[in-house]
Amino acid sequence: MAEAANSQSFDEIVEWAYGTLPQEIRDLPDFPGIQVAEEPPEDILKKKNWPRGTEMLGCYSGIYRTEQSHTQMRIAPDLIFVFRGPILRCSRGDLRAEVKRVVWHEVAHWLGNDEERVRELGL
Repeated sequence: MAEAANSQSFDEIVEWAYGTLPQEIRDLPDFPGIQVAEEPPEDILKKKNWPRGTEMLGCYSGIYRTEQSHTQMRIAPDLIFVFRGPILRCSRGDLRAEVKRVVWHEVAHWLGNDEERVRELGL
């Protein structure tokens, strides 16, 4: 299992990754919260039809920004989840870069990009 670079806690690395996002994105009034969780919940894996044997590193939960409407009733706030266990198990050495990629990937989803477009963006 990879250790956090320079003795930083995983949460601090996630906070750093958030800080690398462009300021105009961080300043959006509806920017979702970012939450660190140890593992992805089983119901999320089932809902997203996640393939067995593959790790889910992060997940955006909410309504894509491009599909939001002021008439929609919200049941829960939009959140980006970063899953510590899977990231640490899959880490290849540069934990900061890997966490940054996960955060940017999930923010790209929130902004309305599907998985194919997110891959085209290199995330």
